[in-house]
Amino acid sequence: MKVRLIIISLVVLVLAVLGVIAVKIKSKIDTKAAVAEEGRAREASANVKVAPKVVYPEPGPLKELLHVGGTLRPEAEVDLAFKLPGRVVEVPVKKGDTVEAGAVLARIDQRDVEAQAEQVRAGMAAAKAQDVMATDALRRSKNLVAAGAATEQQVVMAGGQAHLSAASIAQAEAQGKVVELMKQETKLIAPIGGVVVRAPSAPGFFAAPGNPYFRIERLTTLKFTANIADRDASRLKAGITLQLESDTGVKATGTIDMLIPSADPMTRRVPMEASVPNPDGKLIAGSYVEGAVLIDAQPNVTIPSTALLTGDTAAVLVVENGKLVRRAVTLLRTEKDKLLVTAGLAVTDLVIANPGATWRDGDMLPSNTVMPKAAVPAAADPSPTH
Repeated sequence: MKVRLIIISLVVLVLAVLGVIAVKIKSKIDTKAAVAEEGRAREASANVKVAPKVVYPEPGPLKELLHVGGTLRPEAEVDLAFKLPGRVVEVPVKKGDTVEAGAVLARIDQRDVEAQAEQVRAGMAAAKAQDVMATDALRRSKNLVAAGAATEQQVVMAGGQAHLSAASIAQAEAQGKVVELMKQETKLIAPIGGVVVRAPSAPGFFAAPGNPYFRIERLTTLKFTANIADRDASRLKAGITLQLESDTGVKATGTIDMLIPSADPMTRRVPMEASVPNPDGKLIAGSYVEGAVLIDAQPNVTIPSTALLTGDTAAVLVVENGKLVRRAVTLLRTEKDKLLVTAGLAVTDLVIANPGATWRDGDMLPSNTVMPKAAVPAAADPSPTH
């Protein structure tokens, strides 16, 4: 009896242990199944792409500001030097003075020139006296020939003396003109009105010919000079208004005078020049200023900058018959978060605004994509200000 009870107890204990083991095994199997199901769900979720954002290109601005940097220069400028050597005895102007055209800037000692003038006057007197005697000798020789008391050869010789004396007078007159010109060159005259920006501090020095001791600049009007890209030069012309602003905040308005239709062979840029009134003298010649010209914009459309694909050439993804197609575009420039496209897109094209690394050439557009409103038919005309 006791043996039977022991056997029954052992059987019950074994069955209990087996039941616990079975429960644990089932729990592990259920856990693995749940993990596998969660993995499959996560994988399926990862394979589902979020629908892209699709936009129509917007019309670009009809006007734009072309920015140009350049230098202000005097409207006219001249360096002045004496033609004759000599000691400077008078300098009636100083740096910073404003002079009119024709003003005397300096004088050199003209005593040497006066001495040469005296020599010329003496030579003229001698030549005239010789001419009187030669003319009288010719007259007497002709009378003697008529009376048979002289030969024709004597008349010829007298005539030669008369011509020689006339030539001496002409030579003296020419020397007199040279001396008069030299007298004029003892004074340095301002050929233009303007500001004296270079001048000797005092007289008394010896002036060497050709050495520029004075400089005059006309500053009431300045010249804005710049070099621009040939593609920009083709959009400008003489007479267009130019807005300028200096580093100190001084603003002015100029007018384009000249565009040289020849690019510099080194820089490939085109010289441009504009006149800028400067009556109050607030603009400084020689300074760098920024300019801006309001011109007609090139035909363009704008798209978000995020639409640009990575690569060596500019391209975007457009929707063609439900399929994404890579299309090359020509960019004008970037403005904030917008790209200005001059070729490759129209306002009726559907463009993927956020392709990133998710959407590629050849993908199909998901059916749940939110489509944008119809394309804008006409361009806006903003009025950019400087």
